Amino acid sequence: MEELIKNKLGLQVLTDTGWSDFDGVLNKGQRQVALVQLEQASIRATLDHKIFTDNFVALMVKQLKPGVKIHTTLGIQKVVSVTILEIETVYDLLNVKNNHRFYANGILCSNCEFIIFDETLINSLHLVEMAGIEPVERQGQIRWYKKPEKGCTYVVGLDPSLGTGGDPAGIQVFELPGLKQVAEWSHNKTIVQRQVVILQEICKYLSEVAGSTNVYYSVENNTLGEATLVVISQMGEENIPGVFLSEPRRQGGGGTRFRKGFNTSHKSKLAACAKLKSLIETKRMKIASKLLISEFKNFVAKGHSYEAKIGEHDDLIMAVLLCIRMMQLLQEFDANMYAELRDNVDNFVEPMPFIMVGNY
Repeated sequence: MEELIKNKLGLQVLTDTGWSDFDGVLNKGQRQVALVQLEQASIRATLDHKIFTDNFVALMVKQLKPGVKIHTTLGIQKVVSVTILEIETVYDLLNVKNNHRFYANGILCSNCEFIIFDETLINSLHLVEMAGIEPVERQGQIRWYKKPEKGCTYVVGLDPSLGTGGDPAGIQVFELPGLKQVAEWSHNKTIVQRQVVILQEICKYLSEVAGSTNVYYSVENNTLGEATLVVISQMGEENIPGVFLSEPRRQGGGGTRFRKGFNTSHKSKLAACAKLKSLIETKRMKIASKLLISEFKNFVAKGHSYEAKIGEHDDLIMAVLLCIRMMQLLQEFDANMYAELRDNVDNFVEPMPFIMVGNY
C-alpha cells in the first residue's frame, strides 16, 4: 500500500538549478530495484525510475547501458554497470518544484509528478500510478485503444456541446465484461449534427463485430442534449445500429414530458461519481486514454460536487459517467453485469464545500 508523507516542515531538496521545495515523500511499497554504478557515484532505484543523461533526456534505469553519460553533482559521469537486486521498499519525492528534477546520491533523477493538494475524485495515489497507452487505431479523430470483439457488449455515451470552440463534446466507449475503455472522441468545434454522425459511425463499427443487439448508446440530455435528440430524431434511430438507452421515467412525474437519454442532476452525478471512484480505485475499470487520465487529475471538488478546475475540461469524464449510468441500468437485466458492477459505495463522502490549499 502506498503512503504519502507530506512535507509539513518546508524542507528543500538540491536540484540542478538550486535548492527547491517539494510536496512530500511517497512510499511506493515493495519494488524490484537495480544498482546503477557510475564512475564515482551509485544509486539503488526501481527499474522504471528515470535518470537524466548529459543532454537532459530522462531514461529509465532498465534502459541504461555502460557508457551512457549521466548528470551528477560531480559533473558528467558514465554508467559502469547496472545490476538487478532484490525487491525492497522504495521511496520517491513528489512534485519537486520548477523542473521536477532532484539529486539523489548525487545523481540527477526525475520525481513523481502530480499536484495532490486539491481534493480529486480519484484518490491521488491511484492517479500517480495510472498511465495511458497510445491508440491501436485511429478513425479520423476517434481513438481506438482496443479492437472490438465478438461476444462482448459495448456502451457508447455522448456528452454533447455547442461545437463553437468552447467546451468540447466527448464520446466514450466501454466494453463488457471487463469494464475496458475501448475508444473515445472529443472536439470543441464539431457541430451537433456531426457529433451524432460520429456516434453513428462508432456504433456501426461496433455492431459489425458484436452485433447491433450488443451495442447500447445514449446521450446526456440536459440543455444542449435537447438539440442532440432532435438531430437523432431527424436521422432516425433505426439508422444508428444498437439500442438507444434512456433512464426510466421518474415516478410522480405527472405530465412532465419524457425525454430520451439521461438527465444529469446533482444527485445522479454524485451517484455516478461514487461508482466511478470505486471501479477505478479497485482496478476493475481499465482506463487507456492519457487525455482522460489528465482530466481525472484536474477533476476536483467544488462545493458539494466535482468538476474540472478553472481553465480545464471534463467532457471525457462526463461521457464516462454517462456510460456508468448506462451500465447501472443494464445490470437490472443482466446478472453477470450486476456481479461485475456490484460493490459497497457506502463510504463515499461528498466533498466539503471548501478546499484548503497550501501547507498543512
